[in-house]
Amino acid sequence: MTEELDPTAQDSDGGSEEVVLTPAELIENLEQAWMNEKFAPELLESKSEIVECVLEQLDHMEENLRRAKKGDLKVSIHRMEMERIRYVLSSYLRCRLMKV
Repeated sequence: MTEELDPTAQDSDGGSEEVVLTPAELIENLEQAWMNEKFAPELLESKSEIVECVLEQLDHMEENLRRAKKGDLKVSIHRMEMERIRYVLSSYLRCRLMKV
């Protein structure tokens, strides 16, 4: 999972620098962006890179769950976690839309 956090950052060859995040760090960044946006009185800078990466991660998780055995307890726990992540993502985007 890669995410470009600062499009203006340059590495030694002049290309853009990519930061590798684990899925847990990505979700943590999303939750931080959500809380910041929720409690800030003005519209904050967009975290579109995080949103795109989370959407990709959710797609991968959905594909993995389709291949898993039906009725497995792990599957229902993973589905609940996916719904929680979708809620945080939707709430973040709703907060931004309300401020526009």
